[in-house]
Amino acid sequence: MSADSASDAAASEEPAADDGSVREVSLEEFDPFGTLAVTGVYFLLLLVLYALMYFVEFAGRSPSIIE
Repeated sequence: MSADSASDAAASEEPAADDGSVREVSLEEFDPFGTLAVTGVYFLLLLVLYALMYFVEFAGRSPSIIE
């Protein structure tokens, strides 16, 4: 009898495979605003870096790395 109670205790301590932590999302519920925000921030970063490169390399009359 103690073997049965030990196996029941071990079974009750295991997390259930279907505990609700994974949820199916349909295409109507999926709103990728996070992906859009990351893409927008990356695009703005590219624009700022391009502007800095332009003003440092090409707009000045000083010697340049690219000649």
